[in-house]
Order: sequence, then structure tokens, then C-alpha cells
Amino acid sequence: MNESIYSLVPQEVQVQEKPKMYRSTHHPQSSLTGSTIGIHGTTRLPGAGSALKKTFAEFGPKQSSRPHPSVFLKSGQRCTAVIPSSNPSGFMYEDTMRKPDVPRRDEKPVLGLKTNKNFITSNAVDVILQVPQKPNFQEPNYLTKPDYGKTPEYLNEVKEEIWRENKMIDEYVAEIGRIQGVGRSSEEEESLEQFSDDERKELLANLKRKWDSVNAKYQTMCHQVKLDTVGKIKRKETLEKELDQLEADIKKLAARGAVYVAPNNF
Repeated sequence: MNESIYSLVPQEVQVQEKPKMYRSTHHPQSSLTGSTIGIHGTTRLPGAGSALKKTFAEFGPKQSSRPHPSVFLKSGQRCTAVIPSSNPSGFMYEDTMRKPDVPRRDEKPVLGLKTNKNFITSNAVDVILQVPQKPNFQEPNYLTKPDYGKTPEYLNEVKEEIWRENKMIDEYVAEIGRIQGVGRSSEEEESLEQFSDDERKELLANLKRKWDSVNAKYQTMCHQVKLDTVGKIKRKETLEKELDQLEADIKKLAARGAVYVAPNNF
């Protein structure tokens, strides 16, 4: 708030005058000259200056309308049907719906009934005279099928897949043979001899027996953690190299494809 010297000068307070209460020029007890209230509803204004109301237009009737204690709704008072008697009969089931009674304990069953019927003969006669029933199921005729006598499609796919695998293996083996034969002369290649199946199997068996013997020696010292001498270290390294070489030779002989060897090395 800004300070000003004019604020020190006292100012007169202006009191607002209250307007006078409104008073109608008409007499409050005079009758109505006309009204639009109560045209639709319980209030009815048949003429100017009079407003007639229905008897029950207010909160309930003007006079008391309590029912008399002796006047009440009695049994069957509003029923149009015939009222049954005071002693009605109990519900009874029909004879067709009821099951036979359980026999009493003093009732004895009928004993000693016999029959002269031969059930074995009767059953045999029934079976002989019985008309055989025709089966509804009809067996399909496989000879009339469109693919009868033809190789299934899935077998052709399996054969083709096997042929592709064999071709891939043969190409791989031939490529390995070409790589191993690099640097050889034509005379050396012509002098190579092919291993027969019997010789190949015999050599493979001998290599496996050799691997078993070397592995048995290696197992006696492979568990040793402390190799404190030079001899132990060299012996272990020698056995490991020999095992690796034997495994490589066994893998090469067990692979597909022919094996060629030089006559001097055979």
C-alpha cells in the first residue's frame, strides 16, 4: 500500500439507505379475480375468486377412515372355486404307477416249481433257425484304388534323400583324397593299390586292439596330478600323442570310400 498524506484526512462514511418494504396495493383478504393455477391436476378453479379441491387432494382424507376390527378378509371370501371339505382324502397314486408291494416276512415264496423244457435243445434250435444278419460295413476293394501297385510318394522322397547324402559323402571323400594326393607324380598315383574289404577290416581290428593296450597304460598314470620327474612327463605326452594318432587312423579307415596305399608302405 502506497503511503499518502491524503490518507490522514478523515473521510465521511456514507450509510446506504435501506429501501422500504414492498406492500401490495390490494387487500390481502380479498378474493381472487382469476388464476391459471390448477387447470390440470387435483385443483379445479371453476370460476374467478373460488378454488375447489377434491376431498383426497391433500395428505389423506379429512375424516378418519380406519377399518373396523371385525371387518377383515376371511378364508375363501374371494375364491370363486368350490372349497373342499374340512376332511380331504389323502393323495393316491394310480395303479399303473405303483410298484408291487414288498413281501412281508411271514409270506413264504412258492417253492418246488419245475419245468420239462430242455434249454440246451431250445437254444440250439433258436440258433439254427435264426436268420443271419448281413453286415452293413462293406470292405473296400484295394485293387480298384488309383495308386494300386505304385510306389508311395514318401518312399521316393526317402530314396532321393539317401541318394543325395551318399553322393555328398562320396564327393567329400574324393575331395579329401585329391587334397592328400597333391604333390604326387602320375607314376606314384598309378602305383597305388586299393585295400580290400578283408584287409581293411583286419587292419581296423588291429588298430582298435592297439588303442586298447595304449589306453590301459595311459589310465595307470592319467590320474597323477604331481609329475615331479621329466620321465613321467615325457611318458604321458608320448601316450597321448599315440592315442591321438590311433584315433585318427581308426576314423580314416572307418570312413566311407576306398583306401589306397603305396606298395612300399603296405
